[in-house]
Amino acid sequence: MTKDDFSLSKSKYLAGLQCPKLLWMHYHAKEKFPPADPQTQARFDQGNIVTDLSHALFPGGVEPKGSHEDFAGLLKETEALVTQRKPIYEGAFKYKRSFARPDILKPNKDSSWDLYEVKSSTSIKDVYYDDVTFQKYCYEGAGLKIRKVYIVHINNEYVKDGPINPAALFTQEDVTDRVEEMVGSVEGQIDQMVEILRQKVCPDIKIGLQCGNPYDCALKDICWSFLPKENLFILNRFNKKKAFELIGSGITHIKDIPKSHSLTPSQRIQIDCYESGKTKIDKAAIKDFLGDLSLPIHFLDFETVGPAVPVYDSSGPYQQVPFQFSLHILKDWAKPAAHHGFLATGTNDPRPELLSKLKSLISSEGTILSYNMSFELTCLRSSVEVHEEYQGWFKSIEKRFMDLIAPFRGFSYYDPKQMGRTSIKNVYPALTGGSYEGLEIGDGGTASSEYARVMFSEGIATADKDRVLKGLEEYCKLDTQAMIDVLQVLKKAASAK
Repeated sequence: MTKDDFSLSKSKYLAGLQCPKLLWMHYHAKEKFPPADPQTQARFDQGNIVTDLSHALFPGGVEPKGSHEDFAGLLKETEALVTQRKPIYEGAFKYKRSFARPDILKPNKDSSWDLYEVKSSTSIKDVYYDDVTFQKYCYEGAGLKIRKVYIVHINNEYVKDGPINPAALFTQEDVTDRVEEMVGSVEGQIDQMVEILRQKVCPDIKIGLQCGNPYDCALKDICWSFLPKENLFILNRFNKKKAFELIGSGITHIKDIPKSHSLTPSQRIQIDCYESGKTKIDKAAIKDFLGDLSLPIHFLDFETVGPAVPVYDSSGPYQQVPFQFSLHILKDWAKPAAHHGFLATGTNDPRPELLSKLKSLISSEGTILSYNMSFELTCLRSSVEVHEEYQGWFKSIEKRFMDLIAPFRGFSYYDPKQMGRTSIKNVYPALTGGSYEGLEIGDGGTASSEYARVMFSEGIATADKDRVLKGLEEYCKLDTQAMIDVLQVLKKAASAK
């Protein structure tokens, strides 16, 4: 394809529907796009796993062996495969200015084909209709008769019991009628996009809701770079539509929001703290929170894994199964907390051993403190549903949980360095000067994806696995240490004169 041919792949077509600037940059400034970060790459890899597994729904299929770089070769191979009248996995088709690769094409007895688009989500999103409509336009233009169009997605009620059962894991939804209503608009959309691509200058598109709909734009850092650090989007729960309206009128900084503009109490606290440069401290509320704590305090944090295709029996798609915990136990405010940890290093279900060790470490009294505790409680609740021998123990400790996020979510304590955020990743640095920077693993998403990669992928080097496991231990331990440090700051603030 020459640069001025401007043929559109499915992904470029969807980019054009999202934002003309995004489409233009794909063709004229590709070097501006950042490489995929580890979490994005993990999503791509997961999508490939799901698609490969879906082939089992239509066994005996064929697939072109050429590389994506040789698209002409793939077209020729696919043309030959069509004559075999077998299911085709990831063939290649071109029609006018469109080209696409179907996940699965199934032949029918009347010479027609059914199209199956595979998604790793648990439901159909609006953008999927645009996706398969573009494909139908392309394949029918290339000479196929498409009888039915299906979106294949994950069944979120599936529970693994032995080897994965693809027929039970996937749900197939017929979207033919919706696609038939939309397909007539595709060629006009493509013509409009080609006219955009012929422009010598990038379209001047203002930032807006399209920056995150239907996907987060890879160019957001570039397009949003004009915004000041204390921009409108740091305001807690600030309406995005209103924010874009204000930006369109020239207001980008929180200090410039008109006094007449309606703000919530937490948003007003943020602006007041910015203007004064001081921290908001509601001593009475913080004292009430601290007064509900009782020693020993058990600082608890989980790391979990939850891929689309479950890896443990008695778990479902995207179910967060804890494979690691960090537990600091503070028995005396004047003494350091003792640390305990658990990290599953095998591929067996980690929940029985994790629950057993946790039960042995948590004493019969004292607070169990987590940050955003609903996550830890959900993990425990789902784990003991499977391993029923721990249900009585869990019920005995459930009421002892408290949430360290509470003073920050309620803005009883707010430091302007938090930049409107209340997660531990923002609160810990703002209050203590500590940092997650420099860690091999520095966030929960990376912890999950890296653990899944080294534990369940083939051909992982021992050194790579050891490096990730060490990084997980350091990261999870810092999460609970950070909670201790933050709590100490609250304690000091409440007692200050």
